[in-house]
Amino acid sequence: MPNRPYQTDMVAEIEKLFLSGYRRVLLQCPTGGGKTRVAVQLAGRAGTKNVLYVVPTREIFVQTSVKLTSLGVEHTCLTAGKYPSLKNVYCVLAMSQTLSRRTKTQFFRDWKPNVIIIDEIHRLIDQHRLLLNLWDTPVLGMTATPVRLDGQPLSDLCPTMIVGPSIRALQGANFLVPCRTYRAPMPDLKGLKIRRGDFERKHMENAFLRSNIPEVVPQYWRKFALGRRTITFSAGVRTSKKLVAAYRQAGIRAEHIDSSTSNKDRDDALERLRKKDIDVLCNVGLFIEGLDIIEVECVTLVVATASLAKFLQAVGRGLRLSPGTGKQDLVVIDHGGNSVRHGPIDADRDWAREGVFVGSVPVPCRACGAYRSAEVLLCAHCGWEEKHEIRYSKIAVKRSHKNRSKKTKVRPCPQWAIQVREIWQKSELERIENGYRLPDASCLGYAESRCRRALKKQGHQWTLAK
Repeated sequence: MPNRPYQTDMVAEIEKLFLSGYRRVLLQCPTGGGKTRVAVQLAGRAGTKNVLYVVPTREIFVQTSVKLTSLGVEHTCLTAGKYPSLKNVYCVLAMSQTLSRRTKTQFFRDWKPNVIIIDEIHRLIDQHRLLLNLWDTPVLGMTATPVRLDGQPLSDLCPTMIVGPSIRALQGANFLVPCRTYRAPMPDLKGLKIRRGDFERKHMENAFLRSNIPEVVPQYWRKFALGRRTITFSAGVRTSKKLVAAYRQAGIRAEHIDSSTSNKDRDDALERLRKKDIDVLCNVGLFIEGLDIIEVECVTLVVATASLAKFLQAVGRGLRLSPGTGKQDLVVIDHGGNSVRHGPIDADRDWAREGVFVGSVPVPCRACGAYRSAEVLLCAHCGWEEKHEIRYSKIAVKRSHKNRSKKTKVRPCPQWAIQVREIWQKSELERIENGYRLPDASCLGYAESRCRRALKKQGHQWTLAK
């Protein structure tokens, strides 16, 4: 299979940066965009240089090994319990956990990498940091979501970022399938605390269990995704098992797996889903990154997350093309309010600002229930045209004010604030950085308010006439 044009460009750009002296480069490319293909080609083009390819999970390990073999890159696999000879080996594929233990021994005494490739670099941050401190060599980190799971940026690991095409661009080029997202009932999440970038798992799951959400999930699946191979992401093990019982009671073939499920049972369950021997596979915390389950036609989110990375990675499991099954699109049923919290899956995002989405908060179509942009009256999914005036939510209005403020450059100091010019200039810089309000009919404005208070403290009279 030939490269997609943007993949060739990314390979060339990465090599150019390394040759120019950049040591740590981050590649952002959406799920299904072909990051692994780019990395494998880089490994193959390294020639006699030693390449260390690091992955976080068993599923990604197997897929990467297959891709390396298919593109003719000879490699040695480093897994738990195996100590292969590294003599005359140019490419080593290693599990991150295994690698972190081997680096403390004499295993790598005579073999040093010239290039390190780290897949899903937003995970296992502490292990990656130790690895990068051990070897001073060029590093390529790869991820679809260049923010850590706790919401912090990755610039301390890889300060130089290459941004690939957006999900929307890949969908437009028919490299990913289009996506329809439906709003579904969700529990009351008010008062939930956020720790390490996400809702506290126990309290969040209790919110789902206290509600009747698990009982109504099968109804919404029948309404929007009947007959589609489905992965359900659950708030916890108790929720997942309760969901399986509800699915089965509704005559829907469902199974549950979690981190305690053996590898064989997990693989068997995935194979049954691929063959359509079951309809729904409920899981807890699995399949977030890297795993190719291209046959999946529906993702149901019976979980709420404050982590943009978890949201995009979970939904991304179903965006890949599946020529063998003729998949036309992906249906997402959101019982956690994640699509409003983080924006549409195919929204344009500013990855220099931790992936904040550009555009209005999505609103559900009154005819079909699928989310659409609040700025577009015509629903692309059912053709319903909204005739009434759109009422923006407080969140949408606040986001609009913030975006407008960030795009407005420093304004000249007005005549009435000349006596506190320094405060005006400082306030304008703070306004742009944080998106504080500009003046309008309902607000005096951040810089104006600060200067007004300063003048009042000094006992001056003022007028807002410029």
